[in-house]
Amino acid sequence: MRALRRRIAPAGALLAVLTGLTSGPPAAAAPVALKQTYTCVFPLMEEDPLTVEITADLPAKVKVGERIPAFRGVSVSKVSKAAATALRTVGGATLEGTATADITVRTPEGPLDIGLDNTIPKTPLPDPPADFEVTATGQAPTLTFRQPGSVKIDVNSLLLTMTPRDAAGARTGLDTFETECTLDPADQNKTLHTIQVEPGSAEPVPLSFGIKGSSFIKAGNGSAPLLGGIDTRYDPDKGTFDADLRLDPTTGRLTLFGFLPATADIAFEQTARTTGTLDTAGRLKAHSEMYVKLTGVSTFGLPIGGGPHCRTVQPAAVDLVGEGRFEPYKGGRLKGTYTLPGLKDCGGLNDMISAFTAGPGNTMDMDLTYRK
Repeated sequence: MRALRRRIAPAGALLAVLTGLTSGPPAAAAPVALKQTYTCVFPLMEEDPLTVEITADLPAKVKVGERIPAFRGVSVSKVSKAAATALRTVGGATLEGTATADITVRTPEGPLDIGLDNTIPKTPLPDPPADFEVTATGQAPTLTFRQPGSVKIDVNSLLLTMTPRDAAGARTGLDTFETECTLDPADQNKTLHTIQVEPGSAEPVPLSFGIKGSSFIKAGNGSAPLLGGIDTRYDPDKGTFDADLRLDPTTGRLTLFGFLPATADIAFEQTARTTGTLDTAGRLKAHSEMYVKLTGVSTFGLPIGGGPHCRTVQPAAVDLVGEGRFEPYKGGRLKGTYTLPGLKDCGGLNDMISAFTAGPGNTMDMDLTYRK
């Protein structure tokens, strides 16, 4: 039971259930409820009964690719007078903590185990001791399914992590303790809700992100800040996307001949839509092609080249890879290397300027932040 918090480890394609890569309007939901009885082992006493009633809002049916938004679950637990007496005995006046539910989502693709934490706010212990209730709330992840069939959401067991405090708010001698709760009887109903997943086709998901980052130019031993945005359309069935990438004009600080500081005004012209993949494990890869323009180059404030027609002789290809898991409704970090082609139409010093910008080994590092 102590491993519950680490049991968010679905296998294979089941990761698709929790990625949030959804493809349509959210499904309509209705109230559902499940009442269960448990036996828990509390400190200073033997096994003690616990009655839990769980409520949530969930749809009866959805289509393949249709989104079930992250939903709020509420559980009300009835705790016995004996447990209240034991907690009062050690000086407890209030009780708080978490209730981690061991949940199995049984999908057409196979079972998915989730350890779902629910917060128990500070709750007064009755004085004199008596039966009392504690309320826990938590939020389940967004769900979407790729195969039609029946989906059952089962609640298997609970792990309570509790902290009793005295009247002054200090921890008691029990400090924070864990209480394992098992279903009693074991063969009682565990299913909170059953959802029917009907055949359907997933529509591309529009996602928009802001961009903030930088690019390092190896030949010029300098960098330029990057700002902009990207509007994508993600196909959850194929795990692919295409996008409109916009990078704002920027200014780079370079070095000529290893010692001469130079300033370059830089602009970007996309020549094709950005394409890429995002799989159910959150691994993102993106490919972009763009002309890089130098609208002005100066040293010590004196113009030495550039202009409205100064640009790379061919588009630069930029391949970026996500660093860590990319979250569609949060964002993530992308990094990559690219080669800058030579320049043309940059004035009389075109070849010199090109020598200090063109070449391999340049890097791009950017953070993408989801924009609603």
